[in-house]
Amino acid sequence: MTTYLLDTNVLSYFLRTGNEDQLAECASTIGLATVGQVRDELAGAPGVGRRYQTWLAATRIEVIDIVLGSPEHALLAQLQLGVTTNRGRGERECIAVAALRWDLVFVANDKNAMWLALRELHAPGERLLGLAVFLRRLVEAGLSPAVANDVLSAAGMAPPTWWQEVMAGR
Repeated sequence: MTTYLLDTNVLSYFLRTGNEDQLAECASTIGLATVGQVRDELAGAPGVGRRYQTWLAATRIEVIDIVLGSPEHALLAQLQLGVTTNRGRGERECIAVAALRWDLVFVANDKNAMWLALRELHAPGERLLGLAVFLRRLVEAGLSPAVANDVLSAAGMAPPTWWQEVMAGR
């Protein structure tokens, strides 16, 4: 079974729009996960941190922590070489985990994360999704099109050419 590994910004769009419970409902029918760093980034985010922690603990969204000395830890160390800031740490941790777990599909909406993921996620099959395609998958799994529209709008994205057709249920 495929599990979608969510980056910080993807989760934050659901939180900003107040649609986190709808995302949690989707986790009962499709696999959703994030990594420890993303959990920690959002737990410390002003305005949503406490609400996020309570919400996440009540969901079926798996949190994957990297174990010190593991292959994921070694890959994360390589991905962080020369990086002097914590910015992007969650996405690098997601990529390190997804690179070594072929059942995970990384979902992001940050061009730097996506370019890095395209270089690192070499296993066969679908390895990376952008936000719009992920939202389409969620709508196909039962997410309300109105919620998908809210989240896409919160991301400041123009809808793809197929968006209206999918949101209308065709």
